[in-house]
Amino acid sequence: MRAPLVAIAIAAHVLAAALPARAESEPASDAAAIDESARAAYEEGAYAFCTAPSRPLGVRQRGLCGLAAELDGCEGFQKACNVGEAPTERGWLERAAEWLGPAATVLLYALVGVIVVAVAVPVIRALVKRRRDRRLADLAPEVPNRAVVVEDAPVHAEEVSDAEAALRLAAEHRARGELKQALGLYLAASLAALDRRGAIRVARHRTNGEYVRSCEEGAARGPLREIVREVDRVEFGGAPPTDDGLARVASRAEAIVRVTASAMLVLAIGLFASGCSAPRRGADPAGAELPIAVLERNGFRVGSLESSLATLPIPGGDEAPDATPIVVVDVEKVPLEAESSAHMMRWVEAGGVLVLLGHVDDWPSELRTREVAADTRDLVVRTIGARGALADLEEDDDAEELIVPIEVTGARTARRDAFAWSEAADAEPLAFLGAATYAAKRRVGEGVVLGIANDDLFTNVGMMPAHNAAALVALLRAAAHEPQAIAGASPRAPRDVRVAKAEDGIPPPANPFAALIAAGLGKGAWHALAAAIVLFLAYGVRHARPRAAPARGRRAFAEHVEATGAFYEKTRAHTHALGAYGRFVEMRLRESLPRGADPAQFLAARSGADPERVAEVYRRALEAKAGDDARGDELDLVEELRRMTATALGGSAPDAGPRRARSGKARG
Repeated sequence: MRAPLVAIAIAAHVLAAALPARAESEPASDAAAIDESARAAYEEGAYAFCTAPSRPLGVRQRGLCGLAAELDGCEGFQKACNVGEAPTERGWLERAAEWLGPAATVLLYALVGVIVVAVAVPVIRALVKRRRDRRLADLAPEVPNRAVVVEDAPVHAEEVSDAEAALRLAAEHRARGELKQALGLYLAASLAALDRRGAIRVARHRTNGEYVRSCEEGAARGPLREIVREVDRVEFGGAPPTDDGLARVASRAEAIVRVTASAMLVLAIGLFASGCSAPRRGADPAGAELPIAVLERNGFRVGSLESSLATLPIPGGDEAPDATPIVVVDVEKVPLEAESSAHMMRWVEAGGVLVLLGHVDDWPSELRTREVAADTRDLVVRTIGARGALADLEEDDDAEELIVPIEVTGARTARRDAFAWSEAADAEPLAFLGAATYAAKRRVGEGVVLGIANDDLFTNVGMMPAHNAAALVALLRAAAHEPQAIAGASPRAPRDVRVAKAEDGIPPPANPFAALIAAGLGKGAWHALAAAIVLFLAYGVRHARPRAAPARGRRAFAEHVEATGAFYEKTRAHTHALGAYGRFVEMRLRESLPRGADPAQFLAARSGADPERVAEVYRRALEAKAGDDARGDELDLVEELRRMTATALGGSAPDAGPRRARSGKARG
């Protein structure tokens, strides 16, 4: 009996357009009933996202501002999104700000003047110093003109203090196609802005994961986690940077940096003046408290995952389909690592039911989806259902009268996101934005995947427009294989739904070392291992067999002479060089001369030079002092005296050894 019923259900879905009378007989009241349950859940829960949302709005919260102008009773969210006209009655804080406006303008110009002076003074001093150094510097020696490629030194997050400048520099790298450098600068800008606001403390010994865990600013923790995830994937995972990933990182970094310290101070003053306390329950417009309450009121038992997505228990072969819970994963909140994504798809193939919400680029690659832009935000859901549970039908029941098509119209989304399956002939579209597919389900192995192009329906604000709650319930029931009508007979037992949290996309460590790597301490562990090996070798070498110390190499004396001459040349100490060399020549001549002989005459006789010239050169060399004015011929005199001394003490000179011995005895 079940096979004919399934065939009838498929035929009813295909021919839904041919049954307008039956389609309109049930869904109107059903959608109204679910909307009423959504309003009751909102009123009983006392949620604050409409009246007093968390400020300032983050990236995900601002993505829902498309619905702000269409909501009644959400003045707080509309004001946060800057929707509508300003209120006629202004508070004392606004009046004080208007009164202080001209004074603030004057102070701003004064501050700009101070900044200009503070920047101009060092620049002018540097230019003056450069001009003075250029005038005093010598002409640089001619060197070959060779082009040298100098790579930019990596920018460390601890060295960045100006977040705005880092953002501009990152944009320049991004425009040049240097995506990896741009990623590092976006992270550095975010950390610098959070450090300036006191949300974190930047230090060289801290890791990216520690920055995320220690961030005290709740609104910035999520965007910072996404930035760190993308940077770690490129820096440590070896993955190539992509334009889409860099665009997401840039938007989140700009959202973090734009919240300046002055804005935080004004917000704190406003909260103090208004007597506001900590954010109320459900103050996040992008939270999931209200959708969960709506699902619980419409036949679902909703809870959190008890384990990571990487450790989901694989459904057994003899296990009933209803025993496996429906898993809801919002990829805009839950970052999926490769291991978690792969295990999640194996879980689906074994019979699991998965509901994926968010950008299709972040879905598992096995699904082969591509993003499509819709031309409207009007949402239409078309499924099939029954007035009673099919399992309760008897063989003599008229199945044709129980099968009805379900159509929910009038729902609205905040964004125009749609998608298409690249390779899925068995895909079943369920929701549409105009002609584009907003939600569709397909069978993967023994299980089912329901894909929704974004998470607008699974947010607090997303439940406020009319019929959005009915659209969400209809889609979840279609994924749960529950063919009852939206507000028809309830299932025999509530179907379990498990919503993944942000940390569920990270697989648990398999061993202690994997835990260190997950905590960002992998490099530190390897460094500790290398240090232990070096320490072991350092102490172990002391117990090895002693070896003779190698002889230390000595440099030639000629190098010392050349270095001294180069130093004299650089300092223009020509007269000092002439005097030093003259005293050296006199010492060498005294060692070879008989007692009482004249060195100049001996030098002239042995070298064959003019005695008057020798006497002049010898006299100039002995009388030269360091403080004398240079005449310009000192180096020529040194060279002339060297030639005469080399000739005089050459091969014709007597042996220096016996002479030094005789002179030593005489002195003794």
